[in-house]
Amino acid sequence: MTGTLQDLLRDEAQRIDVPPAPLGAIVRDGRRRRTVRRTRDAVAVAAAVAVVVGAGVVGAHGLLSDDAGPGPSLPAPVGTPSESPTPVAPRTVAVSGSGVGTQPFGADADQVRTAVTARLGEPNLSLGPERYAHVAGSVRWVRDGADPMSPSWRYPVASVSCWGGFCLLFGGNDADSLRFRGWEVSRQSRWTRSGDAATAAQDIDVRLGGSRIGLGDTWADLHAAYPATTVGGGEGASLVVHHTPWPGISDGVGAWRLSGSWDYQRPNHVPADAVITRLSAGEGPEPGCC
Repeated sequence: MTGTLQDLLRDEAQRIDVPPAPLGAIVRDGRRRRTVRRTRDAVAVAAAVAVVVGAGVVGAHGLLSDDAGPGPSLPAPVGTPSESPTPVAPRTVAVSGSGVGTQPFGADADQVRTAVTARLGEPNLSLGPERYAHVAGSVRWVRDGADPMSPSWRYPVASVSCWGGFCLLFGGNDADSLRFRGWEVSRQSRWTRSGDAATAAQDIDVRLGGSRIGLGDTWADLHAAYPATTVGGGEGASLVVHHTPWPGISDGVGAWRLSGSWDYQRPNHVPADAVITRLSAGEGPEPGCC
């Protein structure tokens, strides 16, 4: 309030005989009210902040009071993400037309089993030694004497050890003279009663020595590695690989096989997505039919 205005108010109050207003008190009171209002506003702002903060962490009362009850539970801290587990390297084994790894066909059965088990672990399926039945008039021995179409070969005793779909076949004249005769690897196990998919040892990677061809590789890969191979039809319009680089063991359809179906109208045609589903070498019991 300016000095001129104060003088005018004082003169007018004297003219009408009104007690002068306590201007000093009014000014002081206004200042005090502004101070109180600012203080109250500051408190209100602080309370609002406490409420907002309390929604995410704890209330202001819980922070300041000794006897305050437990506030809302704190969210779990975000820690450093745990490291991803190290992938298990597949157990690899090299096979060929003459054996498995450094174990040749004709080697002692126990010696071969021990060597392969040291690399792949215990087999998930072991059969035999099992004596086959002799069929009169035949030089072959049949697994089931009542079924001449059951697996048969030239040895009276057979034994099989499998790691998933990878199987070693042993044969001899008796259980004490078993020798390593052949191997086969397939997506389907023919040595289980149900013929279930060979899923027990999916971490085993069986590859042909030199070419590195294995199950799941394409026909183009296979043919490039072994140019003499051809494709033909088998039981149930299966795709069978002919002219393989060495003799193999038939599962009743073929020694080497591809996925997909054979087209008799295009006998040399191979579907673009066809992959290898079976490989083998040596000799072993072969069913007379699938």
